[in-house]
Amino acid sequence: MVFNQLMPRLQGYEKPDRAYGEVTRRAAVAIVLHEADGELCLLMIRRAQREGDPWSGHMAFPGGRRDPDDIDDRFCAIRETREEIALDLDALGSEVCALGEVNTGWRADRPEMLVAPFIYRVEQLPELDLNYEVDAVVSVPLRFLMDRSNRVPLAWEWRGTQVESDSYLYRDNRIWGLSLMMIDELIEAAER
Repeated sequence: MVFNQLMPRLQGYEKPDRAYGEVTRRAAVAIVLHEADGELCLLMIRRAQREGDPWSGHMAFPGGRRDPDDIDDRFCAIRETREEIALDLDALGSEVCALGEVNTGWRADRPEMLVAPFIYRVEQLPELDLNYEVDAVVSVPLRFLMDRSNRVPLAWEWRGTQVESDSYLYRDNRIWGLSLMMIDELIEAAER
């Protein structure tokens, strides 16, 4: 899939209203679409190993918690992307659409934190400068993610219980959880 095929589908996308109610803890991420080696890719980060970070070492999209000074979720995604990888989406990106908010908690009626994903298109990535929160940047081809045969099961433990979920393994980078939920919505929008 190329930009010309994908953009009209995403630009007309209306994010679902999941009506979580009042939630005080919020975050936002930027899903950056760009071309690498002739392929349409998603820019992902591998988070640094940090004590106390529940997503330490995970694959994710640049972004983070909303600060009291952030005027809205979009501003948060732009600020966090600039801070984490020195990518200025105001200058180099164009917003394509927003996806539905993702609940970080296990109960739909009591979200722990809501994450708002925003899709951006960047024609050409500049040299990126990673801060202490990021170990690596990985360009993951959208084609790889759209091929369901690339999904592999992932067994993990949560509060003493063995849980199984889907994941992707791209060049030794495990993509699962919240990021996978966002990718699934992006793919659904791209295939409509």
